[in-house]
Amino acid sequence: MRWTRAEEVAALLVSCAAILGSVVLLTVRRPAPPVEVIAQAPAATVVVQVDGEVLRPGIYQLPVGARARDAIRAAGGPSPLADATTVNQARLLRDGDRLTLPARSASAVVAEGSRVLLNTAGEAELISLPGIGPVLAQRIIAHRQREGPYQRLEDLLQVEGIGPKLLERLRPLVTVE
Repeated sequence: MRWTRAEEVAALLVSCAAILGSVVLLTVRRPAPPVEVIAQAPAATVVVQVDGEVLRPGIYQLPVGARARDAIRAAGGPSPLADATTVNQARLLRDGDRLTLPARSASAVVAEGSRVLLNTAGEAELISLPGIGPVLAQRIIAHRQREGPYQRLEDLLQVEGIGPKLLERLRPLVTVE
């Protein structure tokens, strides 16, 4: 089918108008929608995790401006084995912080003349000993509950996972008295 000259001119004009309209639409700027700023009130509390040698490890919510010493107090305070000198207790806490209060080294326990009492020690005290982790601490406690109090240090050899070498490392650090 052939177009007449008038139809060709009309088609050309319609095409030009469509292109020109597209260019105008693309170049004309519309105002951006207004930006709404919502001010969020600052949090009144911080949430921190406290663990290690504290009496009640856990997650605590404290007021903004709280310090490490406040978190330690919230967790029941330091355990008898805690080495509080290694933590900056004046440090300001931030939301999401984790505060770990470490145990004194085994040599520090011996230097102070205190020994871990096997017949009364809890898991935290036992874990503070070299070579004793959570599983072995639970085994020591379970053996004590099942068999009764330890009569001598060598009774530890009956606990699965404790051999002569570990017993010798523990000997200056523990007692059954």
